[in-house]
Amino acid sequence: MLTATVLATASLGACGAGGADPAAGPAGDPTAAASAAAASAADDAATCAAYGDVLTIVENADLGLAEGRMAAQEQRGWYELATRVLDRLPSDGDGAVRSAVAALQEAVPEVPTGTAAESTGVGSPAWAQAEAELATACEDAGAPLSLRVFTGG
Repeated sequence: MLTATVLATASLGACGAGGADPAAGPAGDPTAAASAAAASAADDAATCAAYGDVLTIVENADLGLAEGRMAAQEQRGWYELATRVLDRLPSDGDGAVRSAVAALQEAVPEVPTGTAAESTGVGSPAWAQAEAELATACEDAGAPLSLRVFTGG
């Protein structure tokens, strides 16, 4: 769904004429501007929901370790997966959500599969700060962050 929204947004942008603001549409068409704003809001909501998957991975790994159901090595593997999922989130362009995702990606760079990193950065102070900014941006966009805990009994 995010891909379709991104493609729709790209298509809207391609329709603009020589230097005109593509979000404003032809001749400042308010309907086109409203459509562009709706597409941007949908992109933000999809990004916030996708970050929920990162939160779900991290929280379930933390619970598994805390409850003795996994070793620190396995938790680290889940954290590494979380960095790869985070790296796939859109962070280019304008807007508070994308800026906050970019800050998170900078704080917690992707750990490629098969690479052992000394630290993933998950849970670091930089992670916490960037995550708080993303939570605020998502809340402001009407798409609060959420996660699903499914480990344990």
